[in-house]
Amino acid sequence: MSKLAKILVFLVAAASGCSKPAKPTPYYIDRLQLSESTVQRNPALAMSGDDLRVEAEAAFSRSRRFVLLAATTKPRPADLKALRCRVELAFTRETLEEDGTSRAEIGAVLELRRPGEVDRYQATGLGRARFLATDHAARVPSFRKALAEALDEAVKSGALHLDALSKTDAELIADLSSPDPRLRDYAVQVLADRKNAAAVPALMERLKDSDREVAMRAVGALGAIGDPRAVSALIEMGQTRDPQFVIALISVVAQLGGRDAEAFLFTLASGHPEEAVRRAAQEAEERLKSADAGHDGEAQPRSP
Repeated sequence: MSKLAKILVFLVAAASGCSKPAKPTPYYIDRLQLSESTVQRNPALAMSGDDLRVEAEAAFSRSRRFVLLAATTKPRPADLKALRCRVELAFTRETLEEDGTSRAEIGAVLELRRPGEVDRYQATGLGRARFLATDHAARVPSFRKALAEALDEAVKSGALHLDALSKTDAELIADLSSPDPRLRDYAVQVLADRKNAAAVPALMERLKDSDREVAMRAVGALGAIGDPRAVSALIEMGQTRDPQFVIALISVVAQLGGRDAEAFLFTLASGHPEEAVRRAAQEAEERLKSADAGHDGEAQPRSP
């Protein structure tokens, strides 16, 4: 190979290796609604509804995943299905720490929906900032910083949720192993809606998820799919999880039914140390028996 040919090969390889990944398709927002109740008469933020709108629009702009149609001069795509968005501050709170600092915390909720559709997609974000409890001048700026972080997180989560809706089941199952709990969470939610039994083994693994919310959603997803293979994994989790978690999975175990489910409910109803768990198991037992009695009492087709 000539020297010139080697140089050309090197340049082509370098160019292909340095090529940037394609930018994800942006999501367009046609209407942005804000709940101003949290900022009104709120001394921690000391801002108006218009100020909140500015902060929200800035968060969408920083994300580079959303385009606010009211704030752009770019032409709309011909097949554009723009979203409607509502932003709300769920809470604003201040916590005094033992070291003499205060922690400003703000929770933001982002709700997205497409016109004409019933489904609404929700994402949340939490923002925190510390300041000296005695430094009164730092209080409002700290809450403003927490607000920006909360909005950024909610917007990012909203994009991840919308991304999950367009993924294949195989891609979503792969996301169940992601180190990002938000990706795992949205994958669980979308797979539950699609009710694909092929996702059951991967969802069973998520019952052990280190993120409690993801594990709880996995319980609901397995119930939505209705595959009896999940019963054994749910029962196993019932032996190690806290009472609130156990109460949540009792309903799903009863829904899936079977002899193992009956034995599990009987054990909890008669011997669990927590009264709330025993009561939930007893009620689930009754529902399961009623369902079985209903099936037994169904009219059988006559022989011709």
